[in-house]
Amino acid sequence: MEKRKFLFNSLTGLIGDIAWQVSKEGHEVRYYIKDEKESDIADGFVPKSDNHEKDTEWADIVIFDDTLGQGQKAQELRAKGKKVVGGTAYTDRLEDDRSFGQEELKKAGVNIIPYKEFTSFDDAIEHVTQNPGRYVIKPSGEAQNVKRRLFVGEEDDGQDVIRMLEAYKKAFSDEIKVFQLQRRVTGVEVAVGAFFNGKQFIHPINVNFEHKKLFPGNLGPPTGVLGTSMFWSMPNQLFN
Repeated sequence: MEKRKFLFNSLTGLIGDIAWQVSKEGHEVRYYIKDEKESDIADGFVPKSDNHEKDTEWADIVIFDDTLGQGQKAQELRAKGKKVVGGTAYTDRLEDDRSFGQEELKKAGVNIIPYKEFTSFDDAIEHVTQNPGRYVIKPSGEAQNVKRRLFVGEEDDGQDVIRMLEAYKKAFSDEIKVFQLQRRVTGVEVAVGAFFNGKQFIHPINVNFEHKKLFPGNLGPPTGVLGTSMFWSMPNQLFN
């Protein structure tokens, strides 16, 4: 394969392993991490970039690893003729705006779990008080990246969710601006996905069973799908 120049553009250092693999295959690599607290990730493994705008001009291919505006940047570069791996403004919104994503699923004929969006903790507390039940608290936007802030209620009267909302109001009002209360359902979360080259999906597809909790037995705080298991498959009924 012809050697290329790759710029990996990351917000919090999520793609160091792929950057290292591409470097080992003989390509020129530069790795930019925006968050200063995370900027030492992969030091010693791949060359770093401290000026992603300059290195965007240098690179043959630019790779983005997240949403939160990364898809918008990828879309703009793609329109200028740059070869880019990344999303779009639309895919950013699908990930970052929970309610928008749910409504798009609904438009596509997918059954969704009942939810309600809030910008006020007081309003959410009142909602649970008036409609007792088991709920899941799901922050939207950048706040959802802190996985331990997702809270799964256990009590049928919703009092544990109310206590958590009161705690969030005191501690995280400046950080959690928008969030959902979703009715809790039991079962195993199954997801299916595939890489997309701009025209068609690439096979094989990936099927995964999501397990967020830190410890066995569904115990501990939620994580970034720490215990997820998966397998590769050709297209099946779920994918189609």
